[in-house]
Parts: sequence; C-alpha cells; structure tokens
Amino acid sequence: MGAMFGGGGGPPGRWSLGVYHSAQLENRVLIAPGGPTLDLLDGDSLSASGSPRHSVEFNGGLFYKGFGTFFQGSWTGPSTIEASGLPGTSDLRFGSATNVNINFFAEFSMMPKLTKQVPFLKGSRVSLRFENLFDSVQTVTDGSGTVPLSYQRDYLAPRGRVIELEFRKMF
Repeated sequence: MGAMFGGGGGPPGRWSLGVYHSAQLENRVLIAPGGPTLDLLDGDSLSASGSPRHSVEFNGGLFYKGFGTFFQGSWTGPSTIEASGLPGTSDLRFGSATNVNINFFAEFSMMPKLTKQVPFLKGSRVSLRFENLFDSVQTVTDGSGTVPLSYQRDYLAPRGRVIELEFRKMF
C-alpha cells in the first residue's frame, strides 16, 4: 500500500506498509526413493532448528520533507524437534521469536532553507538505527527445561540490541 500526502510547495511525502503471513499446512521431505518421509512440522528436522507452522514479516516507512523512518520485523512461531530416541537425547522446543529493526533519518539535501544557512550540510544525512529493538532472542530448551550449550543467548544473538548513529556526507 502507499499514498501521497503533503503539499505546501515541497515534494510530497510517501508511506508504505507491508504485512506478510505464511502458514505451512504441510511440510514433508522424502530423503530417497523407498526411504523415510520426514514430517518437518511434526518434530522431524533437516537442520538445527525446527520448522514453525506460522511466520509473519512486516515492513513500512514514512518520508516527508527530508525526514523519514522505515522499519522491518519478523515473528516466527514456536516449533519442536523430537529426540532420536538414542540415550542422552531429548526433544528440543524452539520458542517463538520476534525481531524488529527501525531507522530514523534526516536527508539535509531535501531542506534547502537549512542548507542555505549551513552549507556544510548540503549532501549530508544523519540516521539513527536500532537493530533488534527489543533485544529479543529465540529461547530453546530441551526436555528438562535446560538451554543446550549451542543454543545459549550469546551464540544465537551475540550482538544483542545495536544502536547506531551515522552521519554521511557526499562531497
């Protein structure tokens, strides 16, 4: 979706919004002819993570008179990998996961009054970016409720939340 707004003699503004929901009704894999069929939605796995039934992605932005913001995020539903049955193995439960990134910026070249007063700002931009805004990470637990070593927070999301301030100048 998108729309134009604004007026006042300057360039019009823009906005956008997108939301996408994926629902897997079935996800089966045949390894080889005559071999087993793996049901990835019912605990079987081909990787170190489960296959969630539902996921949502969203993005959007707003730009008006040199100022803007855009955001992007995702949510992944919970899933499970069933244990192989060998001694020492247990089911793994992957909790739902949410990630949101947002960026605010000011494009000074779109502000002629300001660049006339401060010529150095011509061709420059300042932005403030948040990655993993809520500092979230997927929680993985085994059958006893313990987080296995390879699924601990520092391995899954070593950077955590990132806040970045950037100034860019084109000469």
